[in-house]
Amino acid sequence: MKEHHFYSSKIKSLVLLIISSVFTIGLSYLNFGDKDLFIIVILSLGITFFSFGIVYSILLLVRTEPLLTVTDKQIIVYNVLRKPTFIRFDEVILFFIIDMRHCGIKTSSYICVIMNQPKKNPNVLDKVSTTVFPQLKGIRYSIQTDILNVKANVLLELLNSRIRPYSLLDMENKF
Repeated sequence: MKEHHFYSSKIKSLVLLIISSVFTIGLSYLNFGDKDLFIIVILSLGITFFSFGIVYSILLLVRTEPLLTVTDKQIIVYNVLRKPTFIRFDEVILFFIIDMRHCGIKTSSYICVIMNQPKKNPNVLDKVSTTVFPQLKGIRYSIQTDILNVKANVLLELLNSRIRPYSLLDMENKF
């Protein structure tokens, strides 16, 4: 069984650490005394948000384990703060890339996974999103490729090469 391991990009993690540190320190030096309650709450949330960015980037910098492993039979997505997610290739129909853009500039890239079966116990967000966007019904997982040390197109080609044998088996079983 051949495994491909993908690790976090240390350069992107370091950039995240620097940006989060600058904003956290900058926001903490602001004078909250003459501001109204709404501004104080927003600035406090900003400090908290960027503080979590510092913690997350430090966790990525010291991490020695992969964030993503692709085997012949499954994908293992290792989350920094949660249990890993296992996606079996025989349950996957399709992979595709979604780029998030702001003013024409790509800000993030995701590989979405369309599964054979929908979620068994969908939460409220899943129910609302499939009602508003019915074309998203089969999407159960997405892999953010920005923090990985790999290009999204290269990873997409690897993943698609893994589901082709399963799709050929399904086609043979249908006929």
